Amino acid sequence: MYYAAVFDFPDIDRTKVRPQHFAELVPSVANPIVAGGAIYHDDAKTKFAGSWLQLDLTSKEEVIEFLRKDVYYREGVWDIDSAIIYPIGVAVRLPQKLEGTDDSLYKV
Repeated sequence: MYYAAVFDFPDIDRTKVRPQHFAELVPSVANPIVAGGAIYHDDAKTKFAGSWLQLDLTSKEEVIEFLRKDVYYREGVWDIDSAIIYPIGVAVRLPQKLEGTDDSLYKV
């Protein structure tokens, strides 16, 4: 299991490709995406700083390969070179459903 924080390049508007980003995430929920979301610059959550993901992968190289397939990377939003990637252990996790994913993924 890995944690990745991927920061956006400065002054990038990710909102242009955000719908495509979410559409492409749906097939990856549960394999390998376990959890994820936005990182913000401010407490009011008005300015994106990047993204974080919890991924069920076995190496840092697999994480980077997965990130490079995302539209945020392909369209120059994510600065992969600034990514923080660590292997993690998970003690607790609560479900939150992403629209478009199968309900069966969220049964505890």
